[in-house]
Amino acid sequence: MVAKSVKSRRGRFVSGLVLVGAVIGLMVVIQSSMEQRSWASTEGTVQERLKSGKSASVKVEYALPDGTKQVATLSENGPARHPGERVTVRYDLENGKVVDAALADNDQAHWVVGVMLGVVILGSIFMNLIAWTPKKPE
Repeated sequence: MVAKSVKSRRGRFVSGLVLVGAVIGLMVVIQSSMEQRSWASTEGTVQERLKSGKSASVKVEYALPDGTKQVATLSENGPARHPGERVTVRYDLENGKVVDAALADNDQAHWVVGVMLGVVILGSIFMNLIAWTPKKPE
């Protein structure tokens, strides 16, 4: 029954759409990860840990190349960080100002999302194979 509904015009369209969406999502995750790896990095100190519902973030103080101190609230995607703990912060500078920053352990989040999208891609390739195989004559 499932094979018949997947082989329908709507089933083929949805299967193709899921595959295209997952591939685009994976490309965005890879691009974002590569972009963050090119940012400058420095050591910072956790000032405060903030929790809101299921998400957690940390307020981190770190030094910029010109010696000024920067304080930013960054998403915590890796292990729990506590006040006083040293962390690596990656940041992107434009015209001497920080335009974006992230904890270096953000790579973990990129890996998890990348693996999840990879599984979706494999599943949608399988569904597309089912959807596009010729129908057996009855």
